Amino acid sequence: MDVVHSASIDITVPRKSFKKTPSALLDSLVEKPEKRHAVPNHLLESKTYSELQRSKVVQAEPAVLHYGGYEVGKHHQQTLKLINISANVINLHIIPPQTEYFQIKYNKTHQLVPGLSYVVTVDFYPDEWRYYYDCIRIHCEGDDTLAVPVHAYPAVNVVEFPSSINLSGVPIGQ
Repeated sequence: MDVVHSASIDITVPRKSFKKTPSALLDSLVEKPEKRHAVPNHLLESKTYSELQRSKVVQAEPAVLHYGGYEVGKHHQQTLKLINISANVINLHIIPPQTEYFQIKYNKTHQLVPGLSYVVTVDFYPDEWRYYYDCIRIHCEGDDTLAVPVHAYPAVNVVEFPSSINLSGVPIGQ
């Protein structure tokens, strides 16, 4: 058997042979992209989303999402269930919140069978102490719509209240 030796090729490129092209020259050759206009959302502009908690075919649990007592700069998360309460298989259009502070994630792989639900994860990212508001809109077949309000407010998130308060008798002026 003959052994074939590969030829070694060494390419040496001097560093100064490639000159850096000034960016002003490149900018004149490349056309600047135009700003794109926002694509209109037909479902958002043509429908009225006034139903809360439940429509003819969908029920939201919870009906309203509250982020009370949030911390600035931290990520907060809640889940929303959209349940098919009709007798038919339905297809939903979930329109996400319009502000940058609320974002949703969900996995929609099929139509919604009666009794089953989609689980929507709602993320909240506050950047300052103030009141935040947005809405998740659900569009079903026909004119059936549902709105799920989302509120966030900088308050103490205490849900425990005493069951009874004892105010004992005290003389007047004491």
